[in-house]
Amino acid sequence: MSATVIDALNVLTPGAQWSITDKYDYNTLDWFSTDIAKPTEQEVNDEIIRLDIQAPLTACKQQASQLLTATDWTTIPDVANPVVSNPYLLNQAEFAAYRSAVRMLAVYPVAAPVWPVIPAEQWSSPV
Repeated sequence: MSATVIDALNVLTPGAQWSITDKYDYNTLDWFSTDIAKPTEQEVNDEIIRLDIQAPLTACKQQASQLLTATDWTTIPDVANPVVSNPYLLNQAEFAAYRSAVRMLAVYPVAAPVWPVIPAEQWSSPV
């Protein structure tokens, strides 16, 4: 998926007033903002290229964020505390290691990430 003129304008000129007929054709752009300069076609094309290069890294960060959100519950101390929870999570340390690996991909994204395998939940027997 390639970035569009719209994507580039949103990055280059946030808050600007404009309309466009064809999201891939700079020449269909009508500029209404008087306080924000209209970027040149070259500036827009350069931003499209930058966005396309950045897209896999952005996708990596987004996926990592989703994976971390899905396992946030494993970081709650009570979930693995047998005094407070029944049943309690036996393999919280495995989740911590998994989350650490995912967090590395969020902080240092790569174009073709190798995602760690999420641990299977292991619960104590209810007493």
